[in-house]
Amino acid sequence: MEYRILNRKDALAGVREDYRIDDCYQAMGQECLKNNIKVRNVTLPEIQVIEQQAFCGCTALRTVEFPKIRKVKEEAFANCSNLKEIQFSENLCAIGGQAFYKCKRIENVDFSENRQCKTIASGTFAECRQMKHVTLPKELEVIEEEAFYKCEALQEIELPSTLWMIGQRAFYQCGLKQVKLPDGLTFIGESAFLKCKSLEYVKIPKSVQTIGKWAFHGCGKLKTLEIHHDPDTVGDWITNKNCTIRCKKGSKMEEYAEKYSMCLEFL
Repeated sequence: MEYRILNRKDALAGVREDYRIDDCYQAMGQECLKNNIKVRNVTLPEIQVIEQQAFCGCTALRTVEFPKIRKVKEEAFANCSNLKEIQFSENLCAIGGQAFYKCKRIENVDFSENRQCKTIASGTFAECRQMKHVTLPKELEVIEEEAFYKCEALQEIELPSTLWMIGQRAFYQCGLKQVKLPDGLTFIGESAFLKCKSLEYVKIPKSVQTIGKWAFHGCGKLKTLEIHHDPDTVGDWITNKNCTIRCKKGSKMEEYAEKYSMCLEFL
């Protein structure tokens, strides 16, 4: 499909605080409004694609409406430090890496109407430090590395049953108090939940075959890691020494806990 693209020159010619892009455009060009400090509210009625860094550094931007958006590319809204809320339509199918990186005032992200987006890309919401609520796509399969890195206000998140991979440092230093890992999850990356200091309890589903090193390390309140099976790969120091590994007697996880001098409790 060919899109009519709004370029930087034409975009800047019409820029104002409340900015509505003409219906004749279906795409925002690369760096289209990059570092513009005037625009506050943007309505993109027919826009389907937002190219790389199109709104990067728009520090006054507070609201964005894009009811037909299909693709948000790399760093499209990075460093939009006053953007507070994002709602994605059912049309969205892809988000590029660091698309909302360091949008430090984002509080709510809503994918509740979406079934097409399968991946939250690397660093998508990294350092969105005030993010409190996230509703993930209903058929999400992959959360890539550092997707929610240092989202310190994020206390809970519902992971969909379709999720099979959580990448490295995906939830590093988040405020999560609890997390229910879905049946069907197979891969937990290195440092995936490192320094989630409020996390208290984790049960590993039997589907998980890889737990990367330090996956739950630095979680000072994590008292119990429950695991009923022996994954193919378990990295070094997946938890702190004071965490109890609850597992089956005679299992490889018993040997693992003894190797690292962790407390043991048998199922």
